[in-house]
Amino acid sequence: MPDHLHTILCFPGALGTMKESISNWKRLTARRLGIQWQDGFFDHRLRGRQAMDEKAAYIRQNPVRAGLCKRPNDWPWQWEPNR
Repeated sequence: MPDHLHTILCFPGALGTMKESISNWKRLTARRLGIQWQDGFFDHRLRGRQAMDEKAAYIRQNPVRAGLCKRPNDWPWQWEPNR
């Protein structure tokens, strides 16, 4: 997935809005790494543990659905903190 990523983020006490934070990060990584990001972003509000688990499962399956690997654990650019 060369132009987008899926992640679960939290913005407690963020300086500015979520849109500003994401835009600034994309601008920085585009400049430093030469990434041409997909325009905009799409967010979901997670209102509980079940919603977070569902989104995490969706994210893990994304490279499998795209045909980039056979199993989620085969995707080398995956990181998940200890729960």
